[in-house]
Amino acid sequence: MNKSVSVIGGGIAGLSSAVFLAEKGYKVTLIESSPKFGGRAYSFFDKATGLQLDNGQHILASWYKDTFEFLKLVGTYDKLSFQKQLEVEFRDNTGTSYSLKASKLPPPLHLAGGIMSYKALDLKDKLAIVRLVNKIKKNKFTDNHLKGFNTEKLFKISAQTDKAIDYFWKPFIIAVFNAEPQDTSAYLFSKMIRTGFIEKGGSELVLPKGFLNEIFAEPAIKYLTQKGSEILSNKSVTGFKFKDNTISSIILEDNSEIETDIYISAVPFFNFKNMLGVDVYNKYFEGLIELSPSPIVNIHLKFDKDISSIFKWEFIGLLNTASQWVFKVTENQVCVVISSARDISELSKEDITILAEKELKICLPELAGFKVTASRVIKEMRATFVPDSRSLNSRPSNVTSISNFFIAGDWTDTGLPATIEGAVNSAKNCVSEIMKLN
Repeated sequence: MNKSVSVIGGGIAGLSSAVFLAEKGYKVTLIESSPKFGGRAYSFFDKATGLQLDNGQHILASWYKDTFEFLKLVGTYDKLSFQKQLEVEFRDNTGTSYSLKASKLPPPLHLAGGIMSYKALDLKDKLAIVRLVNKIKKNKFTDNHLKGFNTEKLFKISAQTDKAIDYFWKPFIIAVFNAEPQDTSAYLFSKMIRTGFIEKGGSELVLPKGFLNEIFAEPAIKYLTQKGSEILSNKSVTGFKFKDNTISSIILEDNSEIETDIYISAVPFFNFKNMLGVDVYNKYFEGLIELSPSPIVNIHLKFDKDISSIFKWEFIGLLNTASQWVFKVTENQVCVVISSARDISELSKEDITILAEKELKICLPELAGFKVTASRVIKEMRATFVPDSRSLNSRPSNVTSISNFFIAGDWTDTGLPATIEGAVNSAKNCVSEIMKLN
C-alpha cells in the first residue's frame, strides 16, 4: 500500500507534485491557503473591465519536458501551440520591425543562421553573439568560474557589443530570468544557452492556446479529484508537530491537524519561513539565505475595435522601451508585460497604463487610431527571485534534513530559472525521492 502525502501549496509546483504522486498511487492531500489554485498561472474574470484575464502571460519552450509530461497527465497537452522553429517579431521605439527567425540547420547553426539574417544587428554585433555561443558550446568557461559572477561581466569578458546586448541578449535574459544581465548568474545563463540554443530541439517557443486556468489548475484539480485526492482551499498551515526527526502532523489555522506519512512544502520562497515558523526554520534551515524578489507587471488593454488586421502575431517583443512583450489575447485585447520591473512597479497603476499604451503605439504606430476602452494592471511584486550569483547558494535542495519533508518550487536548487518548468521539475525531483522511501 502506497503512503499518504500532504502537499502544502497549490501553485504549479504543488499541483504538479500532487498529480505526479496521485499518478503513482499515493494518497494525496493538497492544501492551499487561498481560494484559487495555480499560483502565478491563474485566470479570472475582472468585473470592472468585463475582461477574462490571465494574471500574466507565459511563454513556454520546447525543452519543458517535465511540464509537457504534467500536461499530458491532466489532458491539456493539446492546448499548446508549438513553433516549428524559433521565430520572434520585434518592434523598436522608432516603429521599425525586425524578425529573428532561426534557420533549418541543426543547432547551434540554426541560431547562427537566424542571427545573420536579423537586421537589427550589424555584422560586428552578430559575430560577437556567435563567438560567445561557440565558447559556451566548447566549454571555454568552467562552471566554477561562471558561478563566481553575473552575466554582465561575462558580456565584458566576451566583448559583446552594446547593440548585441540590447537587441538580442537582454530580451532573452529578461524573458527567461525576469532579471537584467547584471542580476543574472553567468552560470545559469550559460546553462540556458546550452539548453535553449545548443542542444537539439530546445529553442522553439510554445504558447498556451487558451487561458491559464483551463490549461493548468482546473484540469489538475479535476485529475486529482478523479484519483480520490483530498483538495483543501482557504486552509493555511500554521504549525508542525515533530516526532524525532520526522514531521508527525501539520496544524491548520482552525487548529485541526492533518497526519500523513510524508510532507511537501510547495509554498513560494517568500512564505517558506513564515509557514515553518522561526524556531523550525532556524533549527533546520539556519544557513539558508533568503532570496530577493523580482517583480513583473502585466497591463491588460482592451481596444474599441478589432486589432487583428494590424496585430497579426501571437506576441511581439518591444525594444528600447520599458515594455518588453505584447501578447494578443483576443481580437481587441492585449497584455503588455514588463519584467524585472523594480522601478516601474513603484508607479501608480494609472501611470503604468499610460506608459504601456504610449510605448505600444510608438512601436506599433498602426494602432494610433485605436482607443483603449478598458485596462487592468496586475503587479506581481514577488513574481520570482533575483537569480544572481549569490542566489546559487540560497536555493534549497528538494531533500531536507527532516526525513519525511521535501521542498518543491521554482526557487529550489533545480539548476533552472524560476519558470514553470523549474516548478514542475522540482515536483518531479520530490516524487522521485519519495519513491525511494517505499
